[in-house]
Amino acid sequence: MRSRTFQEYVQGPIQIGMGLGIISLLARWVTGTTILSSPESMVKYGVFGGIGYALMGAIALSMFSFIGKRVRQDFPVGLTIGDYLKARLHPLGYWILIVILVITSLHILFIQGMAASTLCQFLFDTPLYVGLFFFFGFCVLYAGFGGLKLIHGFAAFQVIFMFAAVILIPLYFFVKEGIQPVYDGIRLYHPYMLVINKYDLWSFLLAGLLVGFGQFFFDLTSWQRLFMMEMKKVPLTFSLSGLIWIIFPLSFSSLFIMVIFTGGFTDIHSILAGLANKITTPFFFILFVLCAFSAITSTFGACLHSLVSLIVANILEPLKTKKSDQQKIRMACLLSICIGGLVFVATLFYSPNLLELLFYSGNIYSALLAPILVIVFSKGKVADYIPISAVLAIVASYIIRPYVSEFQSIWFSGLASLTIMVICMILTLIKNKWRSVKTKRD
Repeated sequence: MRSRTFQEYVQGPIQIGMGLGIISLLARWVTGTTILSSPESMVKYGVFGGIGYALMGAIALSMFSFIGKRVRQDFPVGLTIGDYLKARLHPLGYWILIVILVITSLHILFIQGMAASTLCQFLFDTPLYVGLFFFFGFCVLYAGFGGLKLIHGFAAFQVIFMFAAVILIPLYFFVKEGIQPVYDGIRLYHPYMLVINKYDLWSFLLAGLLVGFGQFFFDLTSWQRLFMMEMKKVPLTFSLSGLIWIIFPLSFSSLFIMVIFTGGFTDIHSILAGLANKITTPFFFILFVLCAFSAITSTFGACLHSLVSLIVANILEPLKTKKSDQQKIRMACLLSICIGGLVFVATLFYSPNLLELLFYSGNIYSALLAPILVIVFSKGKVADYIPISAVLAIVASYIIRPYVSEFQSIWFSGLASLTIMVICMILTLIKNKWRSVKTKRD
């Protein structure tokens, strides 16, 4: 399974079609966050919060098809998003976005590490570091050392486990309990979950759309898969992936409804414990564990592989002398160990709430949304003020964050980057017009 060239390590031996493309995208986007945050959204913002979470993700993934089509038309061949940015940006703007990409990718890996931590605490009565050590060790070996060939080898099995769990387990519960008792239980114990006209719900959905679009449009793995697909199948592959993806958060939310309809709960851990008590059939319990393990490892592996590919191809290579393919692969393996170790330590010593963690980075994704759209849909190289506007918006949004709600800071971040870009564009237009008039006079 050893890759012969660095390109094969990054993109695999063949160009992928629609079927493998959808499997690969689902393996990336059905995550530990999908399992834990979609029910948490439902618990915090009601049933419509859970539905909204699913819709936001599906719409964002489907909309990436428009970006993907435009990118492949302008830039048919590439390995990573870094290759595309290098062609569209000047050096300053390029390095700004590369730094942001590395930071956001490490953040995604940390979130998956947190999901793995929750799963380990739920399953094993051993010290947390033991379970996490095996989790990170497995991901580094199969994704960091195996490359894309091994990632795709596992992806088919991981997606099968996930599909089997999200279809069979809710079906088992609803056949066993019936729909009417579940609805009556929610009305009795959690009537607030059926309210739709809550201010927080709409704030959550609006902020979630900004974060979702920014996250999907600026994701290393999605861009890497984009360059591996047959060009004519790009729009349909991303659109169908979005439509299929919506099944997963809705199914996980329905599972958690089955736990809480008979009483209260304290936090997501108590719901997980309740779920374990509800799943009395060993087959379904093993299936749920395999599903959760597949979702977290597939996402962590795909993101780790994309990040080390970006660092080797777009950070180390431009800075160092030219390396052979085998040297680049060895460098990627070494980086996988270092990054896996870093996230392992961070996960052991820091344990924030998953949904809060997801929205904590929302300011970054929201600020990046307008700049990435301008970069993709402009012609030629774009000016440095485009990526700089994102940086200014991110800094400003975190400065005002203590004085406003988390959702307001996300809206501010997106609006700020858009406003800065519009002002800079107007000033550039006036400056060019003035130069043109001056040249004619001379």
